[in-house]
Formats: sequence, structure tokens, C-alpha cells
Amino acid sequence: MNTAVREIIRRVEKPARYTGCEINVCPPKSISPCLRIALGYPDLYEVGMSSLGIRILYGLLNDLKGVSCERFFAPGEDLETILRQERRPLFALESGEPLRVFDLVAFSLSSELNYTNVLNLLDLAGIPLLASQRGPEVPLILAGGSCTVNPMPLTPFVDAFVIGEGEEVVREIVTVCQEMKGQPRWQKLESLARLKGVYVPGKTTGPVARRLLADFNNSYFPVRWIVPLTEIIHDRISLEIMRGCPQGCRFCAAGYCWRPVRYRCPERIVELAREAYRWSGYEEISLLSFSSGDHPQIEAIVEGLMKEFAGRQVAISFPSLRVDTFSFDLASRLKEIRKTGLTFAPETSQRLRWQLGKKITDGEVINLANRARNSGWRQIKLYFMLGLPGETEGDLQEVVKLIREVSRIMAVHVSLNTFVPKAHTPLERETFNSREEIITRTHYLRNQLGSSPRIKLSFHPYEMSLVETFLGRGDEQLSQVLLSAWRHGARLENWSEHFSLACWESAFRECGLSVEKYTGRQQQPVLPWQVIQV
Repeated sequence: MNTAVREIIRRVEKPARYTGCEINVCPPKSISPCLRIALGYPDLYEVGMSSLGIRILYGLLNDLKGVSCERFFAPGEDLETILRQERRPLFALESGEPLRVFDLVAFSLSSELNYTNVLNLLDLAGIPLLASQRGPEVPLILAGGSCTVNPMPLTPFVDAFVIGEGEEVVREIVTVCQEMKGQPRWQKLESLARLKGVYVPGKTTGPVARRLLADFNNSYFPVRWIVPLTEIIHDRISLEIMRGCPQGCRFCAAGYCWRPVRYRCPERIVELAREAYRWSGYEEISLLSFSSGDHPQIEAIVEGLMKEFAGRQVAISFPSLRVDTFSFDLASRLKEIRKTGLTFAPETSQRLRWQLGKKITDGEVINLANRARNSGWRQIKLYFMLGLPGETEGDLQEVVKLIREVSRIMAVHVSLNTFVPKAHTPLERETFNSREEIITRTHYLRNQLGSSPRIKLSFHPYEMSLVETFLGRGDEQLSQVLLSAWRHGARLENWSEHFSLACWESAFRECGLSVEKYTGRQQQPVLPWQVIQV
């Protein structure tokens, strides 16, 4: 890292976010010619380094011949202030060099609330925001991740989108860019547009089919697990054991955008866990998937991991479990290593839950709570959604009844989110609830449950769900609102202390567009995101 950058990061509150010298980091390659890629997550370091996707692509790209990949993340307020006041460009962590000297600048997008950060990072890097204004010396701007199932609001700002899973297609992108190094950017983009799973605005003709990784069992995993020098959100090894979701919940994109379901075998999982532990020394391994209990060999996986780490006090945890696939026999064995929390998602009442494809009964939830208490657990976390299509007062009464019954068994933390209609799901056209409707439901639940010391209620901010909805269902016209909101100060919006709906309200007024166009029922025959086939 150069001296100027070292001098800057000494002046910020958390310099460990920016040093780029963590354990197992890949040093920049000095070979020539070399394709230089800056890979970024448009949020703070603590969030970005918790992304398994970033870790996979970073390791995979650095393993390729003639490729040097470095990382960048959204700066904290203090660093952004310094960069802007002193007119310093945003830099990559490993070398400290400006992003604009790289060949490719790639973003991983997993939240619509990070879209304004994309614009902010481009601006901090001195890269023109609009693709149409970029000259030959400007790096190509790419974006991938789960949000690209509807890329339309970002199309004026991104040169090419990766649709679907990236492990194979990034190799093809690298090959194209290596072979065409020095060629005009329009020629590079025309070549990228011919790759399956790549959408290039203005050059792609016809629908774009997502890329699918066929051999997931033997796919790349970053066993040289980078160990940060500061605390991050998910400070552990995240080991993906299956990809896709076998369930068909009508409100959830996971079951529609990431099929078919693919598995890693127990032997491969134990091998990867052993190597990642050897390189990092982490004492927790999280078995990552949309629903880990659905893995057909989950018992064998846990048995293998327990045998591998016997006597080393390594915790095995599950970030995602279903009530109907949870095994207390399995949980009791995990407790021999270290106790982990229980988190489940009933979502709504039993009646509505079954209509929406989630075949879990209230009796199963209550039985699970009883068995959890008898097995030594003292708290359970339950996720619910408010405002699902077809929800009635009776459904809310049933939710209250279920929560009360569980709270008689053990303490319960209830997390409630507003339903967000997702692109490419059966509910993609549904209306997003008004603020008044959600406030009425929220007040009812607080009045019914708020006085119990055994029940903790937390509500995801309605305003954030509103922004997620109109950006997730936006068209290219909405890019004007996105640009205006950023100019009004919108950034770091996944953090409640930075989020401001006023920026978006001003932007919609300025652009002469209506929020209701995107939050109301979508009646148009062709939806903006149907250019993408998932």
C-alpha cells in the first residue's frame, strides 16, 4: 500500500477496514501483462467481508493465470469526508491504487438498499456515473449478485451484468477481456454480450438466461479463509452445503431464482471445513444454505464434522432452519460442541402459510418449542411477515395466539418485516401495503404482545421495505430517481442511522414520477425484469 493511503487511513476511526493486510489476503500480482480487477461490495467492510460471494470470487479470480484481483468497500463517513475534501480517489485495499486504473470494476449486489452506494463509489473513484460518458481509459463496470434478476434501474450506470451464478461465467469474462485488452470498450462489450448469462444494456438482444453452476459439489470454495483484523458481521467460516431451495413458498425468490437444488456431499464438506479451519483457526463453522435441514445427508455432515473437530471446541451452527426439518437428535449432538441459537420462520398464520406454499402447522412450532426447552434452550427467534396478500384480521389473531403459546414455553424474540413483492415469484405483481395498513397491524401486535416480559418484538422499518419494493420492481426510468436520491444524500441505506426516506421523496418529485407506479399492483402485460429468464 502506498504512503499516501497509509497516511489517510491513520486518520480514520477504524483503519483496519482499509489496510488490506488481513491474514490469507492475496497480494497484488506484478506480472505483465495482467488483467486487474477491483471487486467490491457496496457497503461497509464489516458487511462486505461477511459475503461468501465476495470471498469466492476473490479467491477464484486470484487463482487464474494473468489476473490480479483486489477488494474495495464503501468507506465510512470519516474516510469519505477526507477523500472528498482532499480530492483523493477511492482506492483498492491491497495496493492502495485508485479504482480507475483497473481494467474491470465489479460490484456484488445483494440488496437494493445498496444501489445509491454504487453511484457513490463510482463518484469517489472519479469514474463517470453514466456508461454513455465513459471513455476508453475508464474501466469496464460490471455487476452481479442476486439483485441482477432485475437490473433495469441500474442499466445507465453499469456496462454489463452477470445474471445468475458467477463461478463459471467470470472465467469467460476474464478470457474475453484478456484477449481484447487494448481494444475499444464497445468491442469488448459486444463480445461480452455474446456470453450466456451476461446482459449488456443496449447490446444484448433477446432474453438473457441466468447462469447455473452444474457441478456444485466440486465447485470452488475459498479454503484460504481471509481473517479480518477487525470485527465483522459474520465472523466465522461460512461453508455452503447446498444451493437453491427445495421449497416453493410463493413470496420467496430463493425457491424460484436459484433452482435446481444442488448439494455438496458430506466428505467434500468435511474436507473444506478441515482446510478452512487449518488456514484460519476460526472456532465456528456455519453450514450455509437457504434451509440447511433440507440437505438429505445433514446427519452425516454433522457426524463427520464432529469427528473431525472432536476436542477442539469448534461450534457448528445453522443460520437457516425449517420447523418441519429440524432434528433434535441432531441438535443434541451439536450441543456437545457448543450451544447455538434457534431461529425459525413461521411467516404468518397457519391458514395463510399453507396457501402460500409453506406447509408448517402451528402444532409443529409449539411442539418444537417444547422439545427445545426440554433440551436446554431458553430462547427462540421467530420471523413473521406483515401484509402478505390475503392477510386478514383473523390471521393476525392467529399469529398472536401462536406467539403467546410459544412464550409460555420459552422466551421468544419476534422479528416482523413488511411483505415485499419479489420479481420472478408468483406474487411479483402484488400491491405493496400502504404505511397506514402496516401501522394498523403494528399497533395491534404491540397492544396484544408488547406487555409480556417473555416476548421481544422488533419491526423492520417500513420505509426501508418501501425502497426495496420500488427498486426491486423498477424499470430503466427509475434510474433518474436513483441518481437524484444519491444527489440528495442517499447512501449507506442499510444502516438505519443513515437511511432517509426524504431523499427518495425529493427525488420522485424532482423527476416527476409516482411511487405508486412501482408499489401498486403491476398491471402492464410485460414486466421490466422479463428480459431476464431465471
